[in-house]
Amino acid sequence: MTSFSYPLSLLIKWLGLFFILAMLGSCAQQSYEKVQQTFYVFGTEVQVEIVDTPKDKAQHAIQAIEARFQKFNRDWHAWEPGGIIAKINTAIAQQKPIVVQDSIKAFILKSKKLAAESDYLFDPGIGQLINLWGFHSEDWHGPPPSQATIQQWLNSRPSIKDVHFNNNRLLCDNPNVQLDFGGNAKGLALDIAIHSLQSVGIQNAIVNIGGDMRIIGSKNPNQHQAWRIGIQNPKHPGQILAAIQIQGDESIVTSGSYQRYFEWKGKRYSHIINPNTGYPADHFISVTVIHKDATTADAAATALMIAGPKHWQKIARQMHVTEAFMIDDNQKMYITDDMKKRLQVNDDSSD
Repeated sequence: MTSFSYPLSLLIKWLGLFFILAMLGSCAQQSYEKVQQTFYVFGTEVQVEIVDTPKDKAQHAIQAIEARFQKFNRDWHAWEPGGIIAKINTAIAQQKPIVVQDSIKAFILKSKKLAAESDYLFDPGIGQLINLWGFHSEDWHGPPPSQATIQQWLNSRPSIKDVHFNNNRLLCDNPNVQLDFGGNAKGLALDIAIHSLQSVGIQNAIVNIGGDMRIIGSKNPNQHQAWRIGIQNPKHPGQILAAIQIQGDESIVTSGSYQRYFEWKGKRYSHIINPNTGYPADHFISVTVIHKDATTADAAATALMIAGPKHWQKIARQMHVTEAFMIDDNQKMYITDDMKKRLQVNDDSSD
């Protein structure tokens, strides 16, 4: 897998918000239904847009997604009592087995597979480390944990690979494992939402969770019009580096060090933590991944953020990611061959 890099200034062409949906076509009256609703969950704005579907059916489908997302957020929140993940983490800390549903087991096993493919750069077993950095709070303010505290955690190196199953009984070999699926739970939510739409016969829709999206069908099925997505400049919010058209069934997910962070004594600390060092990733500042499966795209974006310029290609191959777009802390860009074919940038930026 090869990559291409461009000066950042040459790629700024489109203006708008992070992952905004560009308005395509004329202002002529549309001949197809469009229903769009916005609600708030997962600590961010969620937008669902359905086209070419009767209004009542689309509204009912969106209401079902919102209810499912609210329950999902309660159940999968790593540090809120009462949810399934909190119950699992309590059982692990007490070194007791816990019986889980088939769907929970399937997702944990899938996450274990993704973690192994990422060389455990993506690792949902590091909830204790995330908590040490204060990112289990809505108020991220520091100070960072001491080096001794981080080293103590590294000495036991909790990991999702310590979790295993006996039928539906979850067991864990390391009491310091605390599961936190912040690295791919939104991807799972996107996959669940799209599957629910498809199950009732909806074929053209977009679900957007804070800029992470899964898309099916077309924006205008009558004209086979693709959805057009803008990719933000992480250094300058409001500036769009490139655009990409998506049609069919694909996910587009971004991880960025600018999304959640705190500053302490003049240094910025991101919420994306390298499990091998115990410290935030500090090479790439933004990674965008396109993949058919949103859960995989979400996990891969996190892993590539941590892998950095030296190792991202290896991790991408192992995670079967062929479309990725990365920006490092020097504003240099790295683009896979397949992604380069789809990005729409200034004509004079191509070589």
